[in-house]
Amino acid sequence: MKLRSKTFFQKLFRPAVGFIKFRILHVDDTPQRIARGIAVGLWIAFTPFLGLHMILALTLAALLRANKALAVLWVWVNNPFTLLPIYVPAYLLGRFLVGRFHHSSILPEQAGNLLGRIFSFSHILTCLHTPAFWKDIAVVFGKIGLEITVGGFVLGTLAATAAYFAAYWLVTTYRAKSGRRRFRLKQQ
Repeated sequence: MKLRSKTFFQKLFRPAVGFIKFRILHVDDTPQRIARGIAVGLWIAFTPFLGLHMILALTLAALLRANKALAVLWVWVNNPFTLLPIYVPAYLLGRFLVGRFHHSSILPEQAGNLLGRIFSFSHILTCLHTPAFWKDIAVVFGKIGLEITVGGFVLGTLAATAAYFAAYWLVTTYRAKSGRRRFRLKQQ
């Protein structure tokens, strides 16, 4: 039975492993720039600036001399499936941090209901292209935007820092073991 479950998980995660191996580890760039690109994209993904994520990722990647393609790719961690798992914890952390200085008129349960309604997958699919959807987004972020922004910056910083070190270690370890000399090894 163990062999069967191992085979199942190998089949399940094979696309992800292949993606990491051939789309990230084989990028012809330095490990620092690769890791910076992933970290930039992940940090931007936690910000509440919907509609501007890719532009912000490209701009920040250019300023930090990070891999731009990987920054844009990792911004897509924030997508219709992950909006709630990103913004609800960001709101709760932001409410905790900001709550000492700024009293919100909305309760956490109400915020969760607002976020759940606006960012439900069916609502996004049916209303994303309408002006009413973006008006609803503006209303929600007008009420709880400060908390989501502060919490998102903190969680994004933690996630980006962990991703930077993990990506750097993964790329350098893989390249050292594979013995490939075609990669640029210069430091930047």
